[in-house]
Amino acid sequence: MADDLDLNDQIRGVAMAVRHWFDIRDLETLQRSVGILPTPGKKAPIDKHLRVLSVTALPPQIVRLKSDAPMVTLHYMQDVYDDGTLRADPWRWWFAWVSVELIARLGPDRDGSMTRRFVVEDPSIESVRRHAPRWLAANPLRLQLIERRLAELVDRASDPDSSPGRTIEERLRGYLGGHLSRTLVDAMAAEAASIAASITLRLDERARRG
Repeated sequence: MADDLDLNDQIRGVAMAVRHWFDIRDLETLQRSVGILPTPGKKAPIDKHLRVLSVTALPPQIVRLKSDAPMVTLHYMQDVYDDGTLRADPWRWWFAWVSVELIARLGPDRDGSMTRRFVVEDPSIESVRRHAPRWLAANPLRLQLIERRLAELVDRASDPDSSPGRTIEERLRGYLGGHLSRTLVDAMAAEAASIAASITLRLDERARRG
């Protein structure tokens, strides 16, 4: 047990070092700096067309690695920018930042459950959960992550025994209206959890090597 505790502390230490190399920019601030949002006190023209993209696909903070980040940091993040299916986009880097912060504060997240729970439940990111469709819009491949669950909801709504006395259309509206948002958040949390687990694994490898 003592060895495990020592290893966990080492992993936390590596995570603390890694988080130093994240460059975090607030989305709204960036939008103002590039002319997508108006800047208070200035009358510069804004590009409303780019505004549409930014509010439909980006997370609230834009995360990237600093230009002078050591190469080993890329090794820790390699499953972020390519897991064989989903390649890097702003959301996957946002998940990586959240994961590293949690690992640095609370310890390893070997199965991703800590990060998953944070994404689903933590009140500090309620606004992120409300805008889960942004996560979906950022990469069309994500639809594959939720299509089975959505199909289950449609099948359940089509079952006459599920809500007797209601038409299929009424049941479908009820099921999708009540469960679609939760389905998106669950799928988003599952992706974040996968990233947290992969980062923990690579931090673990580094800590074991000393």
